[in-house]
Amino acid sequence: MTDIAIDRSSGRLLDAGLADRSLIVALNAYGSLSRPFMQRGLYKACRLVGDAAWRGRTARIMLAPGADIRFPARDPYWNRMLLRFYEHEPEMARLLRRLAGVDYGFIDCGANIGYWAVYVASPACGGGKPVLAIEASAQTFEMLLANAAAHSTRIKPFHRAILDRSDIAVRLNTAAHEARGIAAEGEASHAETVVSIAIDDLIAQEGWSQRRLVVKLDVEGVEREALAGMEPALASDALVIYEDHGSDAAHALTRHILEERGLRVHLLLDDGLTPITDAGQLDAWKKDRTKGYNLIARKNAASWPEIDA
Repeated sequence: MTDIAIDRSSGRLLDAGLADRSLIVALNAYGSLSRPFMQRGLYKACRLVGDAAWRGRTARIMLAPGADIRFPARDPYWNRMLLRFYEHEPEMARLLRRLAGVDYGFIDCGANIGYWAVYVASPACGGGKPVLAIEASAQTFEMLLANAAAHSTRIKPFHRAILDRSDIAVRLNTAAHEARGIAAEGEASHAETVVSIAIDDLIAQEGWSQRRLVVKLDVEGVEREALAGMEPALASDALVIYEDHGSDAAHALTRHILEERGLRVHLLLDDGLTPITDAGQLDAWKKDRTKGYNLIARKNAASWPEIDA
C-alpha cells in the first residue's frame, strides 16, 4: 500500500484512498470542534483510528520540498499531523523560522523520529543548519536514521542517552516513545540499555566548541543532568529550548533554571514570547495538564538579539 501522506504547507492529502480520506475528514472535524477544549480526546481518537484502520501502514508528512518525515500510521502521537487542523508545536516552529537566517548548530537531544532535526536541516524550513540528533530508544533511532538519510550532509544521528556524564550504561523505561527515557530507581524497564553522552563531550567530539549553538532538551526527566553536562556551552551563551510539562504544577524545571542557574527564561507563544522571571508566572499559562510548554533559556539575551527583534 502507498503511504498516507499530507503536504503540510498546503494541507493537501496525497495518495490517500477514499477510506483514508473519510477517516481523516472525520478526525479533522473532531479536531476543529474540540479546539475550544484544547483538542481534548484527539489523541485517543487518532489512536482508535490508527489501531482499527492503519496497522502496518506508513504515513508521510511533507514539511517542505525534500523534507519528509515517515512513521507508522497507527502512531497517535504523530498521525495527528495528517490532520489539517492539528499543528505540532507551532511556537517552536515560529522560533526556528525566526532563526533561519542565523548561523548556528542545532543539538537535538531526544530527537525521536527526527521531526525537528529534519525541520532545522531543511533550507525551506529552518535554514539548512547542521544538526546533531541524539535518540536513546533503539526502535525510534531506526526511524530517525531513515528520516535523516536524505539530509546526511547536515544531520548526524547518535544512538545515545543524554546525561551529565558520558559512557554510562543506563536502562530505559517502558513508556510510549514520546515519553521514553532513562528508568528511575525501581521503575519498570524494557531491559533496553544504552550508553550515555554528556552534551559538552559531544560538542568537543564533533568540533563544535566554537559554534553558536541551539540545544533542544526533550529528555524526559533528566533535564537537570543534561544541563549539568553542558556547563561550558551554557557559559558560551548556548540557547536552550526545554519543556515544562503541564502536569507539573510546581514548575520545578523552570524554578531550577531561574533560581539555581540564573538563566533568563522566556515562554514561547504562537505569536511571540513572554519573559518569565518567577516560576509562579507559569500558573497563568499552563492550563493543559497533558501538554508540554516550550520555553527558552539563555545566559545573556544580548547574545541572541534575533529572538527579541
